[in-house]
Amino acid sequence: MADFSRRGLLTGSFRRSGTAFRPPWSGDENHFLVDCTRCDACLSACETRVLKRGQGGYPEVNFAHGECTFCYACAQACPEKIFLKREVSPWEHTLSIGDNCLARNSIECRSCQDSCETQAIAFRPSLQGIAQPLLNHADCTACGACIAGCPVSAITMRHANAG
Repeated sequence: MADFSRRGLLTGSFRRSGTAFRPPWSGDENHFLVDCTRCDACLSACETRVLKRGQGGYPEVNFAHGECTFCYACAQACPEKIFLKREVSPWEHTLSIGDNCLARNSIECRSCQDSCETQAIAFRPSLQGIAQPLLNHADCTACGACIAGCPVSAITMRHANAG
């Protein structure tokens, strides 16, 4: 997702890459785009305000200021009932920590670990003296808390089925 902030400009994350990240439980992208009326009910219902009006007026997730708590309010607010049942996985996304990570560049930082409620990010000692982040994908919910907390936008989310 594009980040047009000053930080986004400086880190290069202003470039849009791939398909947008839709609200949790929105299911198949094509189905969502056909059935979503762009009424903004899900945006209004989002307790953490991570849902924003995106390209074409469709809702997109933007982790610039927070995380998804998987409260299901967006799905419940939708008058079209296009969202999947809460019992299924909210989405199939994965996170990665890029080379511009401060710790990977010998600068002490643990912002991502501090913001990760599931403790999916841990820091392990390294030979360089600065502990390095390790992401446990099995514990990661892709809630985006670490994305919002990273001072250099080193953490990105991608669709799990994307190469």
